[in-house]
Amino acid sequence: MSKKRINQEKPSENFISWQAPEFEYRPKDVSWYWLSLIIAIILIALAVWQKNFLFMIFVVIAWMVINSLANRFPTIWEFKINEKGLSVSLLNKKSESGKIYPYEEIEGFDIHEGGEEYKELVLKIKKKFSPYLKINIHADDEEKIKNFLIQRLPKEEYQISLVDSLSKLAGF
Repeated sequence: MSKKRINQEKPSENFISWQAPEFEYRPKDVSWYWLSLIIAIILIALAVWQKNFLFMIFVVIAWMVINSLANRFPTIWEFKINEKGLSVSLLNKKSESGKIYPYEEIEGFDIHEGGEEYKELVLKIKKKFSPYLKINIHADDEEKIKNFLIQRLPKEEYQISLVDSLSKLAGF
């Protein structure tokens, strides 16, 4: 996994670029898998007791998907903030997979605590269905990114969602 930090090549250039994983990988031990199996068995028993076989099929499929995602390593992304906005692209595939978010599409930002090595930069995008863009930043680089963005966007406080809290509790 690449751990390239902020790259501000020339002080006169007005951009910051860094690489970070899609999510912070947390290895799961054997007890995590046993606990997920026990929860799935309890839910299957509940579905059989309620004679809800569609829910039983859903639980089996969900358990298989969760266990396959638990072993997945994160994709490394490259980020660049400049005068125009934020650009996001897959590492080594800038031209094919890039997306640019101009500052006009971003309402504000916040920085949340993340895992051990990363913090989470939260950008509020002007979209109805996916209003938040969450990006990992190195904890050591928080101040540089914050100072750069505060000149261009308002810093607002965004609450951590219930889904985010549950996924961190489950080890995702």
